[in-house]
Amino acid sequence: MAMNAILTEISDRVINRTIKMNPESKHIMANGINHHYLDWGNLLAPPLLMLHATGLCASTWLPIARELAKQFHVMAFDQRGHGDSDPSDCGYNFHLVGEDLAATVDALALSGLYIVGHSAGGLATIIADSLSPGRIYRAVLVETRVGTRPASAPPGELQQRAERTRMKRAIWNSRLEMYEGYRERTTFRDWDESAFTAFIDGGTRLLEDGRAQLRCLPETEAIFYQDRDSLDVTKYLSQDLQGEYLLLLGDYPGCQTLADEGVRRFSELVSESEVKPMSVGSHFLPLEHPELVLQEIRGFFGQ
Repeated sequence: MAMNAILTEISDRVINRTIKMNPESKHIMANGINHHYLDWGNLLAPPLLMLHATGLCASTWLPIARELAKQFHVMAFDQRGHGDSDPSDCGYNFHLVGEDLAATVDALALSGLYIVGHSAGGLATIIADSLSPGRIYRAVLVETRVGTRPASAPPGELQQRAERTRMKRAIWNSRLEMYEGYRERTTFRDWDESAFTAFIDGGTRLLEDGRAQLRCLPETEAIFYQDRDSLDVTKYLSQDLQGEYLLLLGDYPGCQTLADEGVRRFSELVSESEVKPMSVGSHFLPLEHPELVLQEIRGFFGQ
């Protein structure tokens, strides 16, 4: 065996021993919230944070995170009021979530960061970059709405979603019942199986009687939708963001397009940015097509 091949094999073995097959559950206090996150180890690798969408949880990143953990120190965070992170005593809005991320990065003393954010996770990334510039190196935003709303989306869409969310069932007789009740719904039908089961397990807590309760309560999720309807992302984009950004867009009725004013403004205001329509997937693109999104992440991050 050639010397280079031997060295590569030894290096791979060392790295694999430092990567946790199952992530370790950790907490860190930042911005007044005890934040929960999943840590895959590989501590000597560049840090990569993964941030979920509203109503979801850190574990939904499992299919992608396991692969990225081979090259990065991957940490997937539950946002306030989601997963095992604390609920908020001072309400919920996207500026606070951005503050949470900036404070968490400071608490962990991270720099040269890679970030992957889905939807609200991408908004948190933009806001954190504007509040604490210079920490983020590269970020992939997946289906993050960078304008007020896509030109093709109906007015009042998010307010209507908030009202529907408030009627969502919060407690199920079991996780199995929730799995069977959700699996064939339009929202979840095309999800990758491992991402879907991770959402059922990580997105619920078991009560003493065995029933499963949503960790992100419907009212919490609805408040975020209402806040998003009035959020002006431009004020954060215009703060001379220093990270390099890739925005991935799904392909569905009401999706963002290159013609949307918000997307055009994103490209104009963020000097190091790229926008890529994927021609597949709904708003839940990373959960439906994890391998495709993983390929884009690796390409943009240079892996």
